[in-house]
Amino acid sequence: MRWLGREIIGFLLLLALAAGGSWYALRSEQVPGRLILTGGQILPMGGDPAEPSPEALLLEEGVITAMGSLAALQEIGAPLYDLGGRVLTPGLIEPHTHPIATALLGAVVDVSGFSHTSRAEVMQSLRTAADKTALTPWLVAYGWDPVAIADLAAPTLAELDEIAPERPLVVITQMLHEVFANSAAMRAAGISLAAPAEGEAHGIIRDAAGQATGAFRELEAVNSILGAMPAANPAVIELLVRRAYTAYAKAGYTAIGITGAVGKHPDPVGLLRHIGATGSPLRAYLYLLPHQGRDLGGSDDFRVLGSKFWMDGSPFTGGAAFAEAYEQSDLTSKRMHLPHGHLGPVNHAPADFNAKVAELQAAGHQIAVHGQGERAIDQILDAFEAAGPNPGLPHRLEHNALITPEQIVRAGALGVSLGFFVDHIHYYGDALPDIVGARADRYMPVAEALRAGVVTTLHGDHPASPIEALRTLRTAVERRSVSGQTVTAPDQALTRYEALLAMTRLAAQQLGQDDLIGSIEVGKRADFTLFNGNPLTSDWSELSVAATWKQGQPTHIGVTSWLRIGPAWAAAKSLLF
Repeated sequence: MRWLGREIIGFLLLLALAAGGSWYALRSEQVPGRLILTGGQILPMGGDPAEPSPEALLLEEGVITAMGSLAALQEIGAPLYDLGGRVLTPGLIEPHTHPIATALLGAVVDVSGFSHTSRAEVMQSLRTAADKTALTPWLVAYGWDPVAIADLAAPTLAELDEIAPERPLVVITQMLHEVFANSAAMRAAGISLAAPAEGEAHGIIRDAAGQATGAFRELEAVNSILGAMPAANPAVIELLVRRAYTAYAKAGYTAIGITGAVGKHPDPVGLLRHIGATGSPLRAYLYLLPHQGRDLGGSDDFRVLGSKFWMDGSPFTGGAAFAEAYEQSDLTSKRMHLPHGHLGPVNHAPADFNAKVAELQAAGHQIAVHGQGERAIDQILDAFEAAGPNPGLPHRLEHNALITPEQIVRAGALGVSLGFFVDHIHYYGDALPDIVGARADRYMPVAEALRAGVVTTLHGDHPASPIEALRTLRTAVERRSVSGQTVTAPDQALTRYEALLAMTRLAAQQLGQDDLIGSIEVGKRADFTLFNGNPLTSDWSELSVAATWKQGQPTHIGVTSWLRIGPAWAAAKSLLF
């Protein structure tokens, strides 16, 4: 297997400089700093579906300074920017994502259920990749998904060793909570193959004789193997992350919440800070991992808000700490290898976690905690309650697969916001009854949370799902699986307005940025998403992102969706097309 040497890295950097991303190209094509947007429908998203739509907006140096009738704003004398009959909303906000991991895993071997339909196809992809160029000397594959691919039994250590006898090989599952490694990778990580060593990470799976099987389950064990991987060249990683930022902008996002700077890099926080300071199509708000320090603050382009923890794991690896055992089915027993009566563990002892929350809260941190099952959510809420009201930004509870009505009420009383990973329903809706049984009828209760008055948001948790904002929006409304055969908990469906609100104003509120972004109001930043079609009424097949703007400047413009500025449009069009 080859890996990227200096000559290939140099070629890639030259190629990037020559071609450029859409963000860098558009930076030299800035629109005037003072202009009027008009000629389309404007949805302010202030929280009232009946609020009137202004005819025009005045932007001055990236800030909305007036809104109202076109006639009134034209008296100011600014140039007109024609929206071309499209629909303008506040910029979409992705409050829970991992851009470094998204960038890196997008550059490894794809074995996902998005592009494979059988185990034979997945194994062939691994064999084909074994001798191909990689970012590092290790062969890394991402997207192993036994829930999405019906016959995807776990790879054996013998299979992985046959594919890569000498090179370290790791296969990462789609939800990133389980990894399979060959013998070379385990030796490189200092993990004993024959018997467990003293102090070995919890979650390294061994057979009855103590032999390592190559499976690593949940955070501690996964980190023990992935932590040994060499990092790619930092310049290449930066290039890949910038490309990922462009993908977010293309999807309609203007701001992201980075809930953990995860991804192999010598200084991931420094990388994200550097990108924010040197030209980015996104505003980025970061939550630090426990080992990444405690320094808060930043700018409107990049700001550290607090810290991130995982209280349990993924429902699709057996890691979610449900109140009742996983459903007994062929999926859970034969493909997920869960014993009868399995209950996922919690990751922190209550007293220890309570102390961490209290200490970080006293230091001004907003705390975001991954919680899927009821037992995990109870422990998280216990810690927030023990710490008392947070004088800074209210804390966050992430994913909430089986949060109960009582827990929703309790979160609301504590001021805790709730973020829902609704793409579980899209990609795994058909399988949920085999995992949680009748509890699927209350899976991801987004509507209950929103209508209880709790700050409620939607996210894609990339790279666990592809970056596609309109899929997330549609799933919250329809709650339909990718096959179209299953609608999960239809009583928890949002209206289109509610779903869009959760991805704009409420997401800004969760991040503590609602005085700057999240709605179209005088005094707020001119961050917008422009749609072909209306996100509130159009047929889904006719809806797409035409453009995104940050701070009054385009960051992405679709090839067929150029905006038009005054009488110069006709001349520009003749040159461009």
